[in-house]
Amino acid sequence: MNPAPDTAARPAAAPARARRFRSDTLAYALVAQAVVLLVAVFMVVIRPLLRTEPQFTGGAPVHLPQRELEHRAAVAEWEQSAGVAPPLERLATAALLPPELPALPKVPRMEGAATEPVDYLARDAQALLAQSGLHGAVGGLRSVASAAAFFGVEASGERIVIVVNTSVSVRNKAQRRGVPWSRIQEEVTRVIDGLDGATLFSVVQFSQGVRVFPESLAPATAGNRDAMRAWVREELRGNPPVDATAARFGHEAAFDAALALDPDVVFLVTDGVLDRREVRGGRVVYPEIPYGVLLDSVREARRGSRRRIQVHVIGFEMRPGDAGGMRALADEFGGQLRQF
Repeated sequence: MNPAPDTAARPAAAPARARRFRSDTLAYALVAQAVVLLVAVFMVVIRPLLRTEPQFTGGAPVHLPQRELEHRAAVAEWEQSAGVAPPLERLATAALLPPELPALPKVPRMEGAATEPVDYLARDAQALLAQSGLHGAVGGLRSVASAAAFFGVEASGERIVIVVNTSVSVRNKAQRRGVPWSRIQEEVTRVIDGLDGATLFSVVQFSQGVRVFPESLAPATAGNRDAMRAWVREELRGNPPVDATAARFGHEAAFDAALALDPDVVFLVTDGVLDRREVRGGRVVYPEIPYGVLLDSVREARRGSRRRIQVHVIGFEMRPGDAGGMRALADEFGGQLRQF
């Protein structure tokens, strides 16, 4: 008869096997970590120490003694040629001219009146324009616009004409306003000196008679500016000669001469008094004309011209009626009025 199984001992064997399994797993994990650590130490620390560093070697140096000798010889030759040059002997001449010159020939003496300095300067300045091939032949020139400021009035144009009343009344009124005549001359030359070389210009001087310099528009080249500067200094003063046979005088004649040049900018210096020369009963009188007559004459002179024009007025001690007439003139032709 078999003994009955020991049922009480079986439950105790199972926990023993579980504890043994956990201890074996922990041992395996520790062994695996130790192996990984040893491999890492070998790869990171030991292997680099065992590696040999590369060495770069080269062959024996190559010498080119022949090329070096040639270079030294070339350097020596250059230094010798670049040395101080020997001094040159000075040239000498026995004589440039014969020792004795022939006597001057005898010529008869000529007596004549001395030329007035003013006329001489004017003719000389006019000759400069003629020699440049510009006087009387400006029609074929291509002009360039320039900005100009005359007594603070600014304008821009390609064909600029300055009209100046040089009568005694204008000079006295300007002087009373602190503007000497030399200042007016300086303003004229300053405007012309500031123009582009291809901008055309001219100056009209008037009282009852009229004088124009140059007679045709001329470009503001250096030579023409010098000629104009001399003319303004010597000629732009006093009353110009009066042609008794002229159809118009005073402001009307001045605008006829200025607008005949077909400008696009006109600067006028005046006191606004529109007196006109007339002969009555054998006597010369100077009655004033209405401003409507001046405006009509300016419109007539402008008829047929397609060029747009600006008329700017610089007035000295103008009466209220004269100032109004000059303002109407400037407004009609797109200009400005400045009064002193």
